[in-house]
Amino acid sequence: MPAFTIVTTSATHGSDAVEVSTLSDDFTNDSEALGYSRRMAEEMVGMAHQLSLDFDFSTVGLYNGDLIDEDIDPSHTAFLGAWVLDEEGASFVGADELREGETGPEAT
Repeated sequence: MPAFTIVTTSATHGSDAVEVSTLSDDFTNDSEALGYSRRMAEEMVGMAHQLSLDFDFSTVGLYNGDLIDEDIDPSHTAFLGAWVLDEEGASFVGADELREGETGPEAT
């Protein structure tokens, strides 16, 4: 069973604090890991609604491998994508799409 690392990053309007947590676990395949990370993202959105929190920057990132002891960010080669959270819910953005957004069309 392959290992995946899920990194949640949460910040809310009106706060300078950012909470980051990391979970590494074995999943049957990348589809199962993606589904688990989606449920985490949906739960975060649900809790925010219950607590009347407005997200400023919150994501649930998915990485291939057990990366607990590494410094990881979306530029890491193991990054698969992230669930981006807002008041409307969670939407998945793949690593390629995020990387394209960082370089932008003017870089081509």
